[in-house]
Amino acid sequence: MKNTHIWMIALIMVNGFAASACGAEPQLAPEYSARVLGSEQEATLASLRGQVVLLNAWATWCPPCREEMPDFEAIYTSYKEQGLAVVGVNIDEGEADDEVIRYVQGMKIGFSIWRDPNNRFGKRFRVLGVPATLLINREGMIVRRWQGPMDPGAADNLKTIKAALGSAPASIAANPQAQDGELAAVRRGRRLADQRGCLTCHSSDGTQGMGPSWKGLAGSTAQLTDGRSVLRDRAYLTRAIVDPDVEIVTGYSEGMMAGAMPGKRLSKIEVETLVRYLESLSQ
Repeated sequence: MKNTHIWMIALIMVNGFAASACGAEPQLAPEYSARVLGSEQEATLASLRGQVVLLNAWATWCPPCREEMPDFEAIYTSYKEQGLAVVGVNIDEGEADDEVIRYVQGMKIGFSIWRDPNNRFGKRFRVLGVPATLLINREGMIVRRWQGPMDPGAADNLKTIKAALGSAPASIAANPQAQDGELAAVRRGRRLADQRGCLTCHSSDGTQGMGPSWKGLAGSTAQLTDGRSVLRDRAYLTRAIVDPDVEIVTGYSEGMMAGAMPGKRLSKIEVETLVRYLESLSQ
């Protein structure tokens, strides 16, 4: 009854606190730690500084929590290579690790799960009930709160998340050597694209060639011949370079891209530099 009551209160609060939080000024996230599910290891929010964090409080007895969990898994899969960390903080009371592990495995969740059976999360972040979600930027500032269910893939929510991901990590912004390293990787990718003949088919200025222009390609959506739409994130770009015939874009035939990439197989580092160059053309 207690758990149901908390959930009901959370739902009532959705139209009130969630809406007002959208326009709230960013606040520094407080210190917070919890135990990693299935271990004695203590995880800290501070250790994630430099990443964008979606911190979601949930419980196994909460129906809305279960409904939104696949959405968190989907956005984690799509944006983890860009620095998005998703952390699910489970507040089930008592010694419930085994039950929570079975729940998470059944949902096929790949993002981090922390255990907070005393719900210190609620007190620390001043939220009532679950689900509750916070978006924390790379500098450790809470930039948005959602009290109640939220769909991270919804247009307005995704816009907020992508805006946070678009900011450079503080460690890079404050470190000229790191900036130089990033620029060097982009330059190597540009030279490699020229050496391997990539720029014969793909332009870097938006003009159409035999293949799509690389300008603005990273971060866009591709429509595949199997009917799926996929985000051209870092993971997708890597797959497209390593094995271009695995996911064929509508309008192109099987074997077309592989046949246009002669020469020896690219090394892992070469693939990474090409991806960095592609991403630089979308910034």
